Amino acid sequence: MALGGRFFAGFGATLFLVTSSALTIAVILSLSSGNTNKVNSSLSTTANSSSCPSGYGVSDGSILQGYTPQTKPIPHLEIGDLQKGTGATVPSGATVVACYVGALADSGAVFDTSNAHGGPLTFSLSSVITGWQLGIPGMKVGGTRELLIPAAMAYGSQKNGSIPANSDLVFYVSVLSVKK
Repeated sequence: MALGGRFFAGFGATLFLVTSSALTIAVILSLSSGNTNKVNSSLSTTANSSSCPSGYGVSDGSILQGYTPQTKPIPHLEIGDLQKGTGATVPSGATVVACYVGALADSGAVFDTSNAHGGPLTFSLSSVITGWQLGIPGMKVGGTRELLIPAAMAYGSQKNGSIPANSDLVFYVSVLSVKK
């Protein structure tokens, strides 16, 4: 290998090591600071909250802040805790008080928020889409969860308001309380 080729290869390897090290350090610092919320820090909530955090006030049609649109269809329900709660665990079929923001998974375009309906909503898990029926149980009060829901577990081939038929969805849901 010529001297110029060795220099270029060495430079490339060094550049790779420096950038990957910097990225690793950034991820570690981010995780250690506890800021793993993909929407924004205002989505944190407590079990005593009587209104939805400001992050749930985005308007329909806006883009979900911090969300990376999905480029492929979502094959199955994906559940991720953005903030673990410390209260009671939500059982299947429970009635909960929650805040949410919903968006199209392929674009992040918001189609609904609980704030658009006046703040926290009370609903039975037996009366919502399958993605919520399966994705919310196990949460703890005070937690925030991201649900990536395939179309078949949402509205399927039916258009629903501004949600096109066969749309995969993303929801950020914060549970404020569980009703007995």
